[in-house]
Amino acid sequence: MRNFPFYVLLLPVFFVLHSYIQYYGLVTAHTTFKIWMEIQLIFIAGFLALAGITKNINRSAQIIALLGFFALFFGVVKDFFYHIAGIHFIARYSVLLPLIAVVSFLLIRSISRKKNFSKSNLFLNTLLLLFLFTEGMLLLRYGTGTFMQRNRMVKNNIIKPDSLPPVTERPDVYFLVFDSYPGSCFLRDYLQYNNGGLDSTFVSRGFYVTNHSKSNYNRTALSIASTLNFEYLVNIPEHSKLEPRHYNQASLSIEHAAVPDVFIHQGYDIYNLSVFDLAKHPSVFKENFLVLPEEDMLLYNTLTKRLRWDILWNFSVLLHGNAEKGKQEVQLYLMNERIKIRNFNNLLIDTLPKIALQNTGKPKFIYAHFYLPHPPFFYDGNGNMLALDLVKFEQAKQQKTAFISYLEYTNKVMLKMVNTILKDSPKPPVIILESDHGYRDFKKELVSPDQYFKNYAAYYFPDGNYSMLYDTISNVNTFPVVFNKYFNTHIPMLKDTSVFLEY
Repeated sequence: MRNFPFYVLLLPVFFVLHSYIQYYGLVTAHTTFKIWMEIQLIFIAGFLALAGITKNINRSAQIIALLGFFALFFGVVKDFFYHIAGIHFIARYSVLLPLIAVVSFLLIRSISRKKNFSKSNLFLNTLLLLFLFTEGMLLLRYGTGTFMQRNRMVKNNIIKPDSLPPVTERPDVYFLVFDSYPGSCFLRDYLQYNNGGLDSTFVSRGFYVTNHSKSNYNRTALSIASTLNFEYLVNIPEHSKLEPRHYNQASLSIEHAAVPDVFIHQGYDIYNLSVFDLAKHPSVFKENFLVLPEEDMLLYNTLTKRLRWDILWNFSVLLHGNAEKGKQEVQLYLMNERIKIRNFNNLLIDTLPKIALQNTGKPKFIYAHFYLPHPPFFYDGNGNMLALDLVKFEQAKQQKTAFISYLEYTNKVMLKMVNTILKDSPKPPVIILESDHGYRDFKKELVSPDQYFKNYAAYYFPDGNYSMLYDTISNVNTFPVVFNKYFNTHIPMLKDTSVFLEY
């Protein structure tokens, strides 16, 4: 403990174990082990290289541990200063990076002159062992479920599926989400567009169309997480910018949501035609733009990742060596991602009618998430495909005429899906048709951010009894209405509210 610097090997172990527990459920053990091996090899290589220069293993170990600490825990240090009133300016890169450089230089200079390392070895070895012991005890004491719950954005489920009584009436339930579809009142007041044709058609089919529907959040992952757990979210920063890890946590909340559990308990087959994984029912299309890959999640607080996300993406020359080449690669990537979205929408349009025809003898819960009328706009109002032009895509999403044209295409898709489901379903279904939030891509001079919550919602119950619904309904109350009506439960209807997040 006094003679050998074990801590240079223990520091990577502590960092990876601590991060794995901190982000439990967001990263797998396989990814964690892989990252640990990579970091451990870097530490060993750096230690051996420096030992060859200094000719002193203790001096080399302390220098590597110092540099490794700043490299691994940079985000923690930055966030620490950011949240302290009066000195939060230190968290700026223009201040913090020079400060770390000066501190590192002074400490390395002191280490280089040091002769006796027995006390510092004992202290650092003991400290890292205590840290590791504490992390291990926390894992044993609370179990993985506690850390999983900490990374979900919901409390413990309001309802326990196992406590539900069996039911005899089990209609097929279609949860059709049309991303970024604004409410008809918004279309009338802000775009001078009359969406009454769609509303009246739905009413003629037996739907109840809410006049003042609203989403609880103006971001897809948050809104869906709230809807599928019928509760408001926790552990998100109000009135501040979301970080990528919050989208990972929202996705985890969706994957282990209460709604699919209730349907599974009642003997339903689950059809997941969305961009989010549901437990044991993976998505058919991964939305990777907002969420972090597992490796990036684990390395979220490291210096290299923070620099890349916050600064380096601005400099194409640094990332690609050539500004024009970098621009072309980014454009090609974005274009490919948009083509994937178009293909995903078309896959849903082709697949949903086939599911409606199936009669397996078991009831079905279908969650289909259309990127409609979410930009980019691929078709005009008549269904004609538009040219794939990235520049025009970006310009069109802020234009009223282009949006309304795509909205008219979306309306036709909506009606086609609804007509097919009502016609081909083996027995009368329940249809929940709503958007996760309103449209966000107009300029703020035209539409203020508080309007992003005005979404669209229409419901179809086979008996036509909508007494449990009311004119103003929020997404969080969607499934309590259905479950209270058909599953004899008593899920509370939460008070309407919208959580405003600035971006």
